[in-house]
Amino acid sequence: MDELENNPGLTSWATSLSLSVLRTCLMGKIVPIVPEIHVKAEGEMGYRRPFFRRLLLPALCLAGILYLSTPLQAQNHTGMPPDLQALVTESLKANAEVKQMRSLHTAAKETIKPAGALEDPEIGFTLKDIPTDNWAQNQEPMTQKMLELSQKVPFWGKRRLRSEVAEEQARSDGYISQEKANEVRAKVIIGYWSLSLAYTNFDLTQKNKQFWEQVTQVAETRYSVGQGQQAEVLQAQVELGNYLDRLFQWTQKQESVKAELNALRSQPPQTAITRPQPLKLRPFSLNLAELLTQAEARPQLQALKALISKQEKAIDLAKKEYFPDMRVTLAYGFRETLAGINQKQADMFTSTVMFNIPIWHADKIQPRIREEQARQSAAKEAHQSAWNQLAALIKDRHAKLQRLSQQISLLDQGIIPQARQAAAASLSSYQVGALDFAQLYQSQISVYGTEMQLQEYLKDFEENWAELEWLVGNELPRRPGGKK
Repeated sequence: MDELENNPGLTSWATSLSLSVLRTCLMGKIVPIVPEIHVKAEGEMGYRRPFFRRLLLPALCLAGILYLSTPLQAQNHTGMPPDLQALVTESLKANAEVKQMRSLHTAAKETIKPAGALEDPEIGFTLKDIPTDNWAQNQEPMTQKMLELSQKVPFWGKRRLRSEVAEEQARSDGYISQEKANEVRAKVIIGYWSLSLAYTNFDLTQKNKQFWEQVTQVAETRYSVGQGQQAEVLQAQVELGNYLDRLFQWTQKQESVKAELNALRSQPPQTAITRPQPLKLRPFSLNLAELLTQAEARPQLQALKALISKQEKAIDLAKKEYFPDMRVTLAYGFRETLAGINQKQADMFTSTVMFNIPIWHADKIQPRIREEQARQSAAKEAHQSAWNQLAALIKDRHAKLQRLSQQISLLDQGIIPQARQAAAASLSSYQVGALDFAQLYQSQISVYGTEMQLQEYLKDFEENWAELEWLVGNELPRRPGGKK
């Protein structure tokens, strides 16, 4: 398994084989997919072992099913460093905003059944037809103690539509929860590579600080023997102080980014985070048209589509108000034995069916329908606006990644090697007087600046990549990178 994980070619071959075997199993075609095995012991004739492939095929089928059923995260096809993947997983489980959205989604799902439920039945007790001269309950035949039970029944289809409206709202909230998780994931990845940049630039600054310590010693020695100028000593000391200042800045940057990452995973700000992997050059081969196609399934857009569907149901529900609801009432009246003639009376049963009369079309029903139609129109426009902005942002990130990829290649393969070659012998040349201080300063600053710029471009590349994944709503394949 480790060999598969570390070898993309083997992984691709295993996936293709698994798909082929699984397709063969599902189609019920038992066909030989491995060569027949001939076993020949010494001094014996070769014979076929057809049962071997009969046993091997089911085993490969099972292996294919198990492989394909493994989650993407477990298969580690994202190409992210393991420590970054661990940070992302932890943050998605512990982040307070993600948990808040999940709770809201859970709450929304709990509204579906109540939305389509019947209203509570009503029960009542009535003292009916009691004479007020003596308040006797056994004097008049119509005097009753009546128990009533009433239930309102909405017109056919209303309960179903109410449930569907709530269901679409819950579905929208579910996509919003996914969108928040994708946002947090992007922030964690950006923070991780920002922390990597802070560590790498600290190391680069430390290396250059050590170089300027040597320059300062050489300048002092040259000045002491009358070969250099005091201005060179002072300028070297100033430059050394500048690097000390930069070291303080990168140390502070490390602590600040760590605090941000800890906030994303709901940890105290001082919680330790291991040093990230260094930034590396990665090839860029994403197709813009494919990205835009993938983006159509982004959770943000799906949430807005669910709201559009919700409004369609809401319009149908509003139109159902043209039809009456029904109320069914059952009553049982208890009667006393009549006084005077001692006549026992039978109890009374009453049933009633009532309908409301929806006659206020212009004042009540039609405005409600227009309201829901306006909300649906607003939801459609919101979806179109979101898509327009999303497409523009994807194009922007794609263009930035193209530009950064070209700039990284230019620095890594052209400018930096030349700058390093020019600065390689600068200190020794200055020491013997073959190079003046200004040329030494320029060559070393050029190397430092281009190396820092390369790291900044690499960080920007990873940042834009993470943002592009968030915009698309999908993890994009990270092909292995080269040297840092």
